[in-house]
Amino acid sequence: MAVVRATVQELGGSLSLETEIGSGTRFLISLPLTLAISDALIAMVSDHRFAVPQGSVQEVIEIEEHTVRRLENNELVPYRGASLPLLRLNKLFGLRSACTTRLHAFVIGTGCDAVALGVDRILGQREIVVRTMSDRLLKVDGISGATELGDGRAVLILDAAALARTARGRPSLPGGSPDALGARGGRPTN
Repeated sequence: MAVVRATVQELGGSLSLETEIGSGTRFLISLPLTLAISDALIAMVSDHRFAVPQGSVQEVIEIEEHTVRRLENNELVPYRGASLPLLRLNKLFGLRSACTTRLHAFVIGTGCDAVALGVDRILGQREIVVRTMSDRLLKVDGISGATELGDGRAVLILDAAALARTARGRPSLPGGSPDALGARGGRPTN
């Protein structure tokens, strides 16, 4: 119980027990409303992990690199007899590119608003505790919050709707290095 209590306290909550002889024990856990538990798909881009809320993912696809078409400054991938814009997270966040012949992508959005969000590798699905970033100095477009998967390292949670707008040519996200995504606080810089 000490481990559970410590974990709840780390999240800003509290744990209490109420015991009645002959009736049993009741455990009361209180967590702040700023926390939410969500299912997410965990992906690797370079050496960084990102979480994508499962509810925003329509499908997961594998793309052969030779099928990616370039049109002006955009990349398109074939998808169900049509094309989807490809938004590579490594380019968006200024991360080192993995040299592979194929990549994985999350199809986010529907209909003409669908885009493929390209990642190096998909690690699997996890239930995560979402910590939103409400401090304007830490707010980064395309990132909705952060979580921790048990190893002590922060994992950024992607805002799929903001990323889809970026791929469709709406107000763009500033690019930047991984350090710009939070180590200095504030928006990424070019």
